[in-house]
Amino acid sequence: MKIMSRILLPVVLLAAMLMSTVSNAAAGELLIVSALSEDSIAAPGNRQPNYIVVSVTTADGTPLTGLTSANFKVDPMIVAPGGSLVNITDVRSGRLPGFYLIQTVPIRTETWKAGDYLFAVSVIQGMKHGQALARVTMN
Repeated sequence: MKIMSRILLPVVLLAAMLMSTVSNAAAGELLIVSALSEDSIAAPGNRQPNYIVVSVTTADGTPLTGLTSANFKVDPMIVAPGGSLVNITDVRSGRLPGFYLIQTVPIRTETWKAGDYLFAVSVIQGMKHGQALARVTMN
């Protein structure tokens, strides 16, 4: 009996944790966020915008529309040597529902540096939230 309880107790605890996680996600209304970054005009030594394209849907796949710059946060978790934090300068809705184009530039008078940047992208709308990562190589 002791062996059986030693086996069942962890299983019951794991099941309870999973149920709690699912109910918390439902209460917080999970957003599905995907992000890609492209340095089309941003380049080492300039302050042109770096583009981050973001897709935002609800948990059931419905595109989320009507978001503004206030709904997005971008943090460069990893920057090229000598790189800096960034500011969001513009957020525009894409032609397709649920897609957004975010433009970022280095803070203050900093410029882009050659190398890799890894951006954490967070989206919050009321109780709905989601996040993703985007990588770009400045060259």
